[in-house]
Amino acid sequence: MQSKVVSDFLQIYNRKEEELLSPAQLESKGVFSGEKEFIEFAEKDYNTDKHWSFEIKKEECALLVIDMQEDFVNPSHPMCVPEAYRMVPRMKNVIEECRDQNVPVIFTAHNIAEDCSAGFYQYWEPIKNGAIKEGTPGADIYKGIYPLPNERVIRTKHAYCSFAGTDLDYVLRNLGVKTLIISGTLTNFCCESTARTGYFLNYNIVFGEDINATDSALAHEATLRTMRRGFARVLPAEQITKTLKEGDNLYHDAIAGKETASLR
Repeated sequence: MQSKVVSDFLQIYNRKEEELLSPAQLESKGVFSGEKEFIEFAEKDYNTDKHWSFEIKKEECALLVIDMQEDFVNPSHPMCVPEAYRMVPRMKNVIEECRDQNVPVIFTAHNIAEDCSAGFYQYWEPIKNGAIKEGTPGADIYKGIYPLPNERVIRTKHAYCSFAGTDLDYVLRNLGVKTLIISGTLTNFCCESTARTGYFLNYNIVFGEDINATDSALAHEATLRTMRRGFARVLPAEQITKTLKEGDNLYHDAIAGKETASLR
């Protein structure tokens, strides 16, 4: 009987089962044999947390709070993301824990103006109409999680990626940061773009499973799957705070599990 994973693959790609490559054509010994098993292998990998990939050490971490601005979070504003509004209590807990553990908290604020609008007016009607406009109250950080006076806010952010055209990388390297904890909105735009660039710049990436939010559950899940498979450790807020307080037991358990498996 055909699995749902294979059925979904065939439907999305508009393929027939007989088009899939046979074991004689596609094989990785001990991993998969034939395209059906390849599809199943890939699906499993998208859902496997690779906690062995790096250790989270609080002295090497920084929390990045991406674009949690009035226009994106406040329900009375034009681009509100309801899930971003609802995750504020969880995010506040992570922010407070980072402050308690002396983990730097860095905020970004996406600002758009006439001379740095790129294609945003064409893609986003609310932005064309004044949302997140540079210098406006709506572009400021949401009042429920406002930065402390000594916390860095990257306000020269005019693109999805928090590194593009900003001083974020300089700030992080000056602080000795090696691991970035990503949180904010939108999961699949600014948060994912920042996580990808951070990974390309050789930072370890922790992607908050429930402290990133977007306007589509499917898009959110797609980003988590991609992050999990090849960019980041994906962790819920509760696990992030626990790791900062108690150490990275998930990492040590995963390493021990791999060592045990290699001895079999």
